[in-house]
Amino acid sequence: MSAISIRNDEGATAVTDNVVADAKACFRLCEDADNGNRNLALDDLEFLNADPQSRWGAAFAQRGIDQRPALIINTLPATLALVVNDVRQNRQAIHVHPVGGEADEDVAEVMEGIIRHIEYESNADAAYDTAVSNSAANGFGFFRLITEYVSEASFDQTMRIKRIRNPFTVYFDPLSQEADGSDARFCIISSRMGRADFKREYPNATATVELFDGTGDGVWLTADEVRVAEFYRIEYTKATLCLYSDGSTRWADDNAPLPFGVYKVKSRASFKRRIMWYKITGAEKLEEAEIPFNWIPVFPVWGQELDIDGKISRSGIVRNAKDPSRMYDFFLTTATEEVAMRPRTPYIGAVGQFETAKNDWATANQVNYSYLEYDAVTVDGALVGAPQRQPMADVPAGNLQMCAIARDNIKATTGIYDASLGARGNETSGKGIMARQRQGDIANFHFSDNLARAIRHLGRTMVSGFGKVYDTQRVMRMLAVDGEATTAEINTPTQEQNELGQTVTRVLNDFTVGEYDVVVSSGPAYNTLRQEAADSMVAMAQSWPQLMDIAGDEVTKSMDWPGANEIAERVAGYIEMKYPGLIKKEPGEGEEEAPMVQTPKGPVDVAQAGQLIGQMEQALEQMHGELGERDKAKELAEINAESREEVARINAASRADVEELKGMITMLVNQMAPPPALVAAAVQDRAITQPEEENDGQA
Repeated sequence: MSAISIRNDEGATAVTDNVVADAKACFRLCEDADNGNRNLALDDLEFLNADPQSRWGAAFAQRGIDQRPALIINTLPATLALVVNDVRQNRQAIHVHPVGGEADEDVAEVMEGIIRHIEYESNADAAYDTAVSNSAANGFGFFRLITEYVSEASFDQTMRIKRIRNPFTVYFDPLSQEADGSDARFCIISSRMGRADFKREYPNATATVELFDGTGDGVWLTADEVRVAEFYRIEYTKATLCLYSDGSTRWADDNAPLPFGVYKVKSRASFKRRIMWYKITGAEKLEEAEIPFNWIPVFPVWGQELDIDGKISRSGIVRNAKDPSRMYDFFLTTATEEVAMRPRTPYIGAVGQFETAKNDWATANQVNYSYLEYDAVTVDGALVGAPQRQPMADVPAGNLQMCAIARDNIKATTGIYDASLGARGNETSGKGIMARQRQGDIANFHFSDNLARAIRHLGRTMVSGFGKVYDTQRVMRMLAVDGEATTAEINTPTQEQNELGQTVTRVLNDFTVGEYDVVVSSGPAYNTLRQEAADSMVAMAQSWPQLMDIAGDEVTKSMDWPGANEIAERVAGYIEMKYPGLIKKEPGEGEEEAPMVQTPKGPVDVAQAGQLIGQMEQALEQMHGELGERDKAKELAEINAESREEVARINAASRADVEELKGMITMLVNQMAPPPALVAAAVQDRAITQPEEENDGQA
């Protein structure tokens, strides 16, 4: 249910339940539990504001009567500014992450962008700064989250973060134990309305004379204005919770049909909770609404917290610095008063020397006369000298020493020392100087850390209400980390195909499903990070000049001087010309993204795929050429090997034939037994022709 007020036609609702009585009881509980903290916190603020009564007490009035100085040297605002300004320099950022159910990373990113835009539209930084400033000053501060219509002519609602300037107008559940206040059961926020505005908005409501006098909050009714209060409380309703066979849970009174085959496994007694908001006076209820969040949307930022025997004491940096500050004021006033009195040192003279021009002598310490006449007086016949002013004493070193001690005590109680204020030390390196300057930040880090807890709880509360506040199809504005504004459609039905090729309907950026968690990061603002990155890149470019050749466009874009983007484009063109393909180009505005083709090296567009195919064809032709050369060489080697084998075979056959011929000749000779002369002639002829046959065979 959205946070829409319910009011009758007459402008107010009759008291039909115990809302007003419950609010009064909660108010009294807060006053009883926190009255001590509120009184001390109020005195802290008056002391911080240099209130003379808080600084000097009753002595201030007496010093005024005696016309004596009562100096106030207020160093605490500068000390407080160091704590608060450190938070301003290191902003807290809300990040959304999916954790379960049908949660989606893209939806989480959309939520995060919407939250950043809500912070921007709401001036949330002012709410955070005010809360942490109050926390550091008096021990507690608050900010809140509300819902409102986008415009007078719209039914769409949005969230807004609001600051609470006066923390004393908030009465927070004193029984809350969590550091972020997430377990609070109620909260009251009082406010002023002009009597005419009250009567115009609630014509039949009664501006009761019944008063609720809260410390630091004034009264609920004055002559010209009316006090109203916003009362948040958690209301519980008994109910039965059922567990079903598919693992889902639902309430027993939920009449929605169950999926086929799903049955109830077990049930238990439980309760439903809802956050209710009421606007009331001391006598009646004016409006009511159900809040679409899981927690009361008021976020405390606590200071230093101590639990003493069940009694909670909260304080800021002012509380413990008040006595050293009073000590400093007193001794510095005393030293100033003593030095100021020295020109008024009285004249010393004999009785009767001041009768002439008596009024001039009486006012000699206030008026600078050109001359003073005196009466010559003799004592025992001897002439007494002229009246003389007593010499001035030395500078009151003791008082100044006590001032120095008091100043050191102020530093010790606040945790802010000279190094944090810019004073020089013995350090010479940059790291050493920064380390000393950061000592004050560490001493007071709990203030910014408590703010981070509150902002994290704010993020969780916002996420819990996204599905209820942004429950219609609409276009939402988002803000990126660098401040760039974008838009996103939410709750938009889309048609798509699943793995089986079936057309299914899916809701784009559906905030009603899934579970999301929130974390908070702290760090410098984006512009500060950009400047630091630019300085680091310039320093790196000085030590490695090649950086400008390959990333000079990014270095130039990080600069803050005029024309940096234009120069970065020129540098990018130079890098693209020198190193083609190094810079990845994104599709320009209005251009369609090139169709993609899946390759072994990943998805690439059509143009890149054509280039890749051409490169592969060239490589294939080169491979074919190399393979042809390899085949020719192999074939030639095989031919040479076969030739050598054939020559060797022929030589072996020739030698076998010669040996066989020799054997036949010998056998014939033995059979025929020719004459020795004839045999010798035949042998000689054969011996002559043999070398020629061998040579022919080898050829």
